[in-house]
Amino acid sequence: MENLISALSKYPLVKLCFETYIRWVFTHDQPRLAEYDLIDLIQKQDEKQLGRLESLLKRAMEVLELDPAKFIRVFGFTNDLLTADPEKVHDILAEPLFVVDLDEYGFSEIEKLPNSVKRNATSIPVADFLAVRCGQRFAIELKTIRTESWAEEGKPLGDASKPAWWLKMFYSNARTKIEDNGRRRGIIQLKNTREYFNCQATVLALYTRRLGPSTLMSQGDYRDALKDLHKDYPCIDFLACKNYFADVVLFEPELPVG
Repeated sequence: MENLISALSKYPLVKLCFETYIRWVFTHDQPRLAEYDLIDLIQKQDEKQLGRLESLLKRAMEVLELDPAKFIRVFGFTNDLLTADPEKVHDILAEPLFVVDLDEYGFSEIEKLPNSVKRNATSIPVADFLAVRCGQRFAIELKTIRTESWAEEGKPLGDASKPAWWLKMFYSNARTKIEDNGRRRGIIQLKNTREYFNCQATVLALYTRRLGPSTLMSQGDYRDALKDLHKDYPCIDFLACKNYFADVVLFEPELPVG
């Protein structure tokens, strides 16, 4: 454990974000260490990926204009992350990394919101971010679709007898995430945020970590799927998606310009 933490000395922000997490995992879930991607990355001394992670986290922190202590607090690195769930690290990382995507897409005044705000003495859930683009204030909620639970090296990810199974998988996963067992929490969060912060538009972003769609879907496939989803959920102004490899990030409809 101490060797892993020491190996992060070259990446001070990564170390600040994850030292407590590493200590927690070694203390609470040591038998499953091999399932924790970050620990595996450090053990492999993958300087390229660790350096890239350091750079992206720094950029997110600068975009949000936060000091390091507040940055790790608002994204839950020292509390929400501490759970015996190897996939949780990707849920947590998704948000600061999406800040970088928003910045690249021309959003400004990006602000990370708390989980809830008070309205008439009642706590109401709100979206992940506020941001401004082309004079409009956006409420933005990010939802992560986790990697296939059955994904194992050397095993097929889908059914080759079914045409375009990867597209159907993405669409089904997206609907399941939005519906949230009938709660539609993401839609409620966006509605609350629009009303409370006087937003002009809403964005629901889907970060799919499914390997099948991320490997086989083209940008056109994603756009077609988002168009169909937008017809199903017209209460959401914009849908967005990001894939496992972070080489597809797009918005539907396309964002306003000017």
